[in-house]
Amino acid sequence: MFQPLTLMLGLRYAGARGQRSFASFVSGFSTIGILLGVAALIVVSAVMNGFEQQLKDRLLSVIPHALVTDAQGKLADPAQYQTLFADNKTVLASAPFIRAEAMVQGPRHLTGVEMYGIDPANGQDSILQTLDPRTREYFEYLPYGLVMGAGVAYSLGVEAGDQVRVTVTEGSRFTPLGRVPSQRLFTVVGTFSTGTDVDNQLIITRLADANRLLRYAPNQASGLRLWLDDPFALSALPALPDGLEYETWQHSRGELFQAVAMEKRLMSLMLALIVLVAAFNILSAMVMVVTDKEAEIAMLQTLGMSRERIMTVFMIQGGFSGVLGSLLGFGLGVLVSLNLDAVLNVLGINFYGAAGGSQLPVLLLPTQLITVLFSTLILCVLASLYPAWRASRVHPAEALRYE
Repeated sequence: MFQPLTLMLGLRYAGARGQRSFASFVSGFSTIGILLGVAALIVVSAVMNGFEQQLKDRLLSVIPHALVTDAQGKLADPAQYQTLFADNKTVLASAPFIRAEAMVQGPRHLTGVEMYGIDPANGQDSILQTLDPRTREYFEYLPYGLVMGAGVAYSLGVEAGDQVRVTVTEGSRFTPLGRVPSQRLFTVVGTFSTGTDVDNQLIITRLADANRLLRYAPNQASGLRLWLDDPFALSALPALPDGLEYETWQHSRGELFQAVAMEKRLMSLMLALIVLVAAFNILSAMVMVVTDKEAEIAMLQTLGMSRERIMTVFMIQGGFSGVLGSLLGFGLGVLVSLNLDAVLNVLGINFYGAAGGSQLPVLLLPTQLITVLFSTLILCVLASLYPAWRASRVHPAEALRYE
């Protein structure tokens, strides 16, 4: 516990320096540096968290979290394996699923896409939940109806009501003229937009229509699609019988999330260096203060103040700048993050196009905020240890020799 005299002297050296010394100037700018560093770290981390969460919500709502299949990529009757996940809390739902590479031909040109065959009555497919009721009704009941990504529809120059030709090689058959791929005219009933590259790659059709197009046997599908409570909790999935295997989203999209996570870590590291530089400025300013106050330190020692209390005085003095900058930076960072769109509008900056929406996504994580705040406070306290120790080692006789 700090003694009143120790606290008074520490705060006096920290904030009430009568002399306009260079040390005071450096210490003040160090406080500002920590303030700006902490605020920038919180704002950038919140935006990166928002982008990552937005990517998870949009992308992982479309692609399968996990797919139970075999080595050939087909299951004769996927529904029979649904009982394997009945008691697993990680798996929210499961349903047969068809996936195939296809070519789609429209009025402009043709393009390669990935075709998903899904059960339109399954409420877990969030893509269908984004469709208006009329479009979803058409998709459920219109034979060979098709919902395609907005990017695919734009490149083909089609809209709802137009017909496109879908061709797949997996269902091809031999004829006297050679091998002929399976093809069929589909009617576009609507489009979806996730704000990711999936919009340029994906079309969705009914499970039964995809089954007929690919000439699968009745009840045959690519596999059993699983919806997970946490798509990142793949290790909690139960073991499968021999001959079956999991194919998860990490196989197809894992590198994208790894790149986003790496970018977030690098940005945080770069901004943390700003805080580190400011902490070293506090250290250098305190060393100058100790050098400037050697005579006063010697007088305090002759009056009976112990070395431990002198060390405490200067730890308070150094910690004051760090604590003040950390708390103010924390408050400023949280405030700017919660009102980031208004701040950008005032500054005339528009990142909305890059965000793929009407506003920048922001996500403040309590654990991350606490980590940033306490890490900065600990760093500032550590930066004051050496100058405080040096102050406690001042010899009164040598310091007062020329006074």
